[in-house]
Amino acid sequence: MIASALIALGLAFVFVGTIGILRFRDVYARLQASGVSDNAGLGLVLVGLVVHGGWERHDAALLLLLFLLWITNPIATHSIARSAFVRRHTGEGDDG
Repeated sequence: MIASALIALGLAFVFVGTIGILRFRDVYARLQASGVSDNAGLGLVLVGLVVHGGWERHDAALLLLLFLLWITNPIATHSIARSAFVRRHTGEGDDG
């Protein structure tokens, strides 16, 4: 029951983040929507998978994946934001 709730909540975060990416026009707003929803959503899904099966050997790999997600997602988001800032990307009419 708890595992299903965690997975459902995580999928809801990912869904809302995807809608935010499609809806927002500015690159910085899109990064905010994707960065927060990816960390929270995928984190909840992975924790829900660990809780669902009980603790087994392969759950260490899921926790390692969660740790790597928490490390790499902010780095990637920062790199994209810095690139947009350096290129002076405004999000208004410059789709290329």
